[in-house]
Amino acid sequence: MKGFLLGLLVAGLGFAGFLYWRHQQSAVSTASLKSADAGAASASKKGRRHSRGARRVARRPATGDLAYAAEPESEPVRLSATDLRQIAQGDNLSTPDVLRLDMATDKELPELSQDQIDERFRGQESAILDCITRARPDEETYVPGRVTIKFRIQRQGTVRGVRVEAPAVLHKGGLFGCIKGVVGHLRFPAAGTSQIVSYPFTLS
Repeated sequence: MKGFLLGLLVAGLGFAGFLYWRHQQSAVSTASLKSADAGAASASKKGRRHSRGARRVARRPATGDLAYAAEPESEPVRLSATDLRQIAQGDNLSTPDVLRLDMATDKELPELSQDQIDERFRGQESAILDCITRARPDEETYVPGRVTIKFRIQRQGTVRGVRVEAPAVLHKGGLFGCIKGVVGHLRFPAAGTSQIVSYPFTLS
């Protein structure tokens, strides 16, 4: 009888120990899950912070609150009446051409035809258009008006005197200096007289 009671007691203690061990394992598993969840949540928060920080936004006042919006694109330059006023820069082409005694025989040469002048000028037309483009305030700003280029062709075929009429804003961008550098290097056939020619360009 004592042996039976002793065995029952040992069995009871063993079962109690088993239940205690199961309880401890369950507590460890729960703690591990909580730790993993906390780590995932922390990683998720870090990820969200990084995502927000990767996009630049500008804060600006909105009705009743502050709103976030992307930085506005740059607007075209607003031109004033002064900027659009047509002005001329360059040499005075009204002065008479200087004659040299050794050029007396040049009077026998014919005057340059418009086709001859156009042929030489057309070869530099793209460079002149580049000058106009670079003189604009920016690519988006529309500048109305016209650019008129005048120059004198001397008897020997060289260019002496260049004058450019254009909106003031283009002159601010260095239009005259650029065009003078292009037109001043043109060379034409010798002729019996000097000539003043004009080429207008409509801005678009």
